[in-house]
Amino acid sequence: MRWILVFLVGALLVVSGVSAVAVGPSDGTGIPPVSSPGRLVSASGFSTSSETSIDGRVMNLDGDPLVDVSVKLYVGGVLLAEEITSSDGTYEIVELIDYGRDVTISLWFVAADPNLLMENIILKESTAAIEQRLYSQCVKRIRIDPLTYAPVKLMDLESRTRWLTESGCAG
Repeated sequence: MRWILVFLVGALLVVSGVSAVAVGPSDGTGIPPVSSPGRLVSASGFSTSSETSIDGRVMNLDGDPLVDVSVKLYVGGVLLAEEITSSDGTYEIVELIDYGRDVTISLWFVAADPNLLMENIILKESTAAIEQRLYSQCVKRIRIDPLTYAPVKLMDLESRTRWLTESGCAG
């Protein structure tokens, strides 16, 4: 009975020209629906894909913006999108992401300055990645949702080594 109601409401939305998409990952954590002008986001389960905006600012350790950093979005190991930071260190990636797929979703930050190390942020881990403990608990994690803010500070080798030691991540 419920699937009939979902189908009818979905058909009504399609006929009326309003799009409906699922919100957030299907990991049971749930997030409240978010709406923005011209876009309805619903937690109704019509689809597992959602238009997702991932933005942030890339800085050095002093908080200065980093220009020309390549920000790469990987879904299941495949490069889905790539943006370059602007003069104020900001970036924005807008993509349709299928939260229902059991894949790892991550961001990689690669600076133009060869003295700065790459940074990885995990947005969602696949079941296999979790079970096999593929990623250290020291890798930064940010929960992905339709509006995700992912700021990052890039470091040189000496600063990264010091940070790893101080945080207990150096083994």
